[in-house]
Amino acid sequence: MHTFETAGRVLVRVGIQGGQVDLETWDAARTEVEVTPLRDDDATMAAVHETQVSSRERPDGVTEIAVEQPKRRGGFLSRGPKLGVKVRCPHGTDLELTTSSADVRGAGGFGEVTHKTASGDSSFEAVAGARISSASGDIAIGTGEGALMLNTASGDIEVRLAAGPLTANLVSGDARVLEARDALSVNTVSGDQHIDASGGAPVRLQSVSGDVRIDVRPGLRLWIDAASVSGTVSSQLDASDAPPEGAESVGELRIRTVSGDIGIGRALPLAVS
Repeated sequence: MHTFETAGRVLVRVGIQGGQVDLETWDAARTEVEVTPLRDDDATMAAVHETQVSSRERPDGVTEIAVEQPKRRGGFLSRGPKLGVKVRCPHGTDLELTTSSADVRGAGGFGEVTHKTASGDSSFEAVAGARISSASGDIAIGTGEGALMLNTASGDIEVRLAAGPLTANLVSGDARVLEARDALSVNTVSGDQHIDASGGAPVRLQSVSGDVRIDVRPGLRLWIDAASVSGTVSSQLDASDAPPEGAESVGELRIRTVSGDIGIGRALPLAVS
């Protein structure tokens, strides 16, 4: 176990190949890091001993904690090491993560998150903002307070609450957004899109063969431009030249598909807490 005093701004950098990265935020002004083997083989045991855990104070006042696994050497057919990395850090810690096939799970509230991975899944409970890119891994965000830029080829994307602008790009994966309060842009090739509750900010949804379903919040005046080349387009909204009484500012909704179906509905009113 490595323990560092980390008062003030904190950045945690993790670079490993395969395995599991578990991150958790807490109230303490310190960061704890533990690296363990997830498989009992020579490659994994050697990687545990070779992985470097360090701390440094940057000129900008940020305390940077680094967990770095050396690049693997070996034959093409040999199995890569599988490491378990556990990190507990202060609330609001920024993250820079680079993995190959390791899954990443973040519990608690983080700052700005950057994650680049090949086939690992990436999930975070709450972030101030995120830039996540994956080839075949799934991406899940509980709450995104700021801008989210999410990209995956064959993985799925799910965001429960996007309070800031959200941009999502997928190839064959599906996209699900339970609530979007700011600008929203989703692009898929063959994956489906389902937006459960969208506000009045601009929304742009594009798909080739995937279906698109969006439910907009009540009380909005919308300008809708939706079209599909060979798919069907349906809407449950009432068309009118005049805005409803008490309507918010005009929202913009643009949807394009080639062969996918488009469905536009009305979301249930948000619960008052």
